[in-house]
Amino acid sequence: MSAQNPVVNDVFVAFQVIPRLKEGNNFEVVDKAIDVVKAADVPYQIGAMETTMKGELNHLLEIVKQAQQACYDAGALEVITNIKIHSKTEAATDTFCTYDRGVTKSNHMFVNK
Repeated sequence: MSAQNPVVNDVFVAFQVIPRLKEGNNFEVVDKAIDVVKAADVPYQIGAMETTMKGELNHLLEIVKQAQQACYDAGALEVITNIKIHSKTEAATDTFCTYDRGVTKSNHMFVNK
C-alpha cells in the first residue's frame, strides 16, 4: 500500500468456529471459543453465525487462534474456522461496514471493552 493511501490500523475480523466432537454438545465447545474473545479485552459482537472483533489485525488473528485452540482443549477432534477481514484506507470516508458507522439498530450489541 502506498504512503498516499495508508491502511487504517484497526480492522474488523469476523470468525466462526465449527468444532466436531466424538460425542457431546458442540455449542458448549463454541462457548469456550467465545470465552476467549470475552477475555481478550477488544471490542466484539457475538452473533448467531459468527463473532466480530475490532482491533489490530495480528492481535485479532492471535485471538482467533486461541479460540480455535480452546475448542481442542474442550474436546474437539477437528475444527473448521472461517475468517472474514474488513480493512480500509484513510481515503475510505464512506464504507459499507455498518460497525464503522457507530451504534445502529443492526449492531446495537457491539461491546466496547
